[in-house]
Amino acid sequence: MSTIEATAASPLVPLTQDAALPASADDVAAATSSDATDMPGIVVARPSTDVHISMSGSALSATRSTKEAASKDSDIDNSNLPDNVKKLIKRMRELREKLEQKAQELQELSHSTAGSPEQRRMRIEALRAEVGALTAAMSKVGADLAQATRQFTSDEQKLVGSLVMG
Repeated sequence: MSTIEATAASPLVPLTQDAALPASADDVAAATSSDATDMPGIVVARPSTDVHISMSGSALSATRSTKEAASKDSDIDNSNLPDNVKKLIKRMRELREKLEQKAQELQELSHSTAGSPEQRRMRIEALRAEVGALTAAMSKVGADLAQATRQFTSDEQKLVGSLVMG
């Protein structure tokens, strides 16, 4: 295999004629040695040791989700309610959102013809169990919220109710 050397206008990196890929590491090392810099008008490519690290897609998505959740709950954070009540309101919103998603999935699945009837039946049962668990969790959070706001004024309780509904 013969090599093609770069012209004076481009970096000197040997390329294989067949694949247009860099030649062996020995060829690159020879091209970047001090002997190659003695040639007038030739720019020698030096191997880079810079390492660039970027976030993975899932990390970027998690960052966006955190920012979206923070902006979504800014009305709760900006209220003068105690932190434990704010936490319960946020949890109630989260559970309501998940419940709405599961109800939507259940509705879509009930109209779907994908998979066997047995597979659909099993998935519907699983979704119903998830809906039941989410409903129970919402009841628990609701009871905890009622207990935490028992001593609140009627205006504070109205505020809590409006924040829960989003």
